[in-house]
Amino acid sequence: MTLPQQAGTLPLHGFVLAGGKSARMGADKARLRFQGRPMVELAVEKLRGFCAEVSIAGNRADLGEFAPVVPETRLEIGPGAGIEAGLAASRQPWAVFLPVDVPLVPWRLLRRWSEATLARQGLAASYLRCGGNQSAFCILRSDCKQRWSLGLDQGLRRLEDLLQMASAGGIWACDTQDLAGVADRRLPAHWFTNINTPRELALAEHWAQQGGSASLEDRNFIR
Repeated sequence: MTLPQQAGTLPLHGFVLAGGKSARMGADKARLRFQGRPMVELAVEKLRGFCAEVSIAGNRADLGEFAPVVPETRLEIGPGAGIEAGLAASRQPWAVFLPVDVPLVPWRLLRRWSEATLARQGLAASYLRCGGNQSAFCILRSDCKQRWSLGLDQGLRRLEDLLQMASAGGIWACDTQDLAGVADRRLPAHWFTNINTPRELALAEHWAQQGGSASLEDRNFIR
């Protein structure tokens, strides 16, 4: 995957969430190869297509060859810890988060969503919806870090709950069909499928071979 030259980046610090244990996969998902390349490399490249800076959130110093790594300070609490670490390390006004194990989502869709979020007034956070909540795909103002940490301190773990608290209600649950430039109103739900098992990896490879991401963009699903 080679991304075209961008007219300009957005004031976003992009973070790949790579703090999971990959227990169901039985192998390290971040380095797991998808269409011949490590999934973490694919995720970093997508974020670099529109973010001013890109890092990896997770206690994974070995992934530093792909992008700077931001360590988590909390253990065993899920992706909330990675988002907290990213917000603390963000060097841009906004931070955007992408799970490492969703290789089919097109980078153009992520950029459209980011542009729409930054253009809205009064927002502090946004997350995606496509046939269900995709709350690990989230954007937050970097100054939401204190409220995010407070939510974790209070025992919140569901990302939707943490997003509500961190944004103080200034949140947008973005339905992908409402994004400008998305030509088809029935985006494939498997674009947002997390790859957790070898079977899911095989299915994702099949979808990619059948036109799971790049060829769908060529057919103007996303302009």
